[in-house]
Amino acid sequence: MRIAMLLILTSVFAFSAEDFFKKANELYDAGKYSEAVPIYRAAIKHGQLEPYAWFNLGNTLVHIKQNHVAIVAYKRAAELAPDFAKPWVLLGDISYSYGDYGQAVAYYGRALELGERSEHLHYAVASAYLNLKAYVLAERYFEQTLNENPDRLEAWFGLAECARQTGDFPLASEILQKALQKSINVSPDLHYTLSYYYLQQDSLKAAIRSMENGLYSDSKNYNARRYLASLYEKSNSPWMAIWTLEQGIAAKNGLKELEMDLAEIYFKQKRYNEALEHYQKAMKSGSSAARTGIENVGHALYNQGDSLQAETAYKMLR
Repeated sequence: MRIAMLLILTSVFAFSAEDFFKKANELYDAGKYSEAVPIYRAAIKHGQLEPYAWFNLGNTLVHIKQNHVAIVAYKRAAELAPDFAKPWVLLGDISYSYGDYGQAVAYYGRALELGERSEHLHYAVASAYLNLKAYVLAERYFEQTLNENPDRLEAWFGLAECARQTGDFPLASEILQKALQKSINVSPDLHYTLSYYYLQQDSLKAAIRSMENGLYSDSKNYNARRYLASLYEKSNSPWMAIWTLEQGIAAKNGLKELEMDLAEIYFKQKRYNEALEHYQKAMKSGSSAARTGIENVGHALYNQGDSLQAETAYKMLR
């Protein structure tokens, strides 16, 4: 360790005073953050572009996960250059990462006062306000973010979440519908969230349609497939639920869960042989709950007088 430190110190004094800031930036750009730290400190010591040396030092310290020291560096940069807004933005980002949303808003607010305007800042302020449950203020900044970049899906989700938190599911749905129309980057999660909002409004058909749209481009998402199957059951369409689960099983993803769900549907329909087949497959795929399902099939068969078939089911558990 002493040898490594000696090499770094030697490299510091190998440059003339006017070279420190430039060399530190070169190291930073090369991703050599630990090596850049003492060079930035040398630049500060020699008074080279001191506010910006402090600022760049803060950025470097963040990269090596020394946020507590980076805070000091950013504050020093802001003190030396009172009109420099970016240190306040990054102080807000650090506070946000610690979950101190009130302090983050204070830092972000100072950057806004200094005239800083950016998509990142507006989205960060909106997210902090959302966490503080200040929904009206959060909406304002999410909307500003979307004015700058309508393809930022997180901002659409945030805006819809503000409406959801106040119980306005129709407005939340309307917001995500706008996202589908205005954003190029449409993700399956957009359809899945919209499905949930429709369900809260008792719009089962719309909820199913949104889940289908999401799965169209996300066919391997077996949890979404399971949820869609449950919606089909609610709509009294068990055959569609069965087909949906079978499609997932054919893709060989989430077999344990999908086989179990399929067995449960067959059991409710009293199609015991098919239920037994899929409980057995679920058990082979690692489902501990499948043993209970097989036992229940055995009991049902026994109660309807088919003791031979019931014994066949019980043997699977031995």
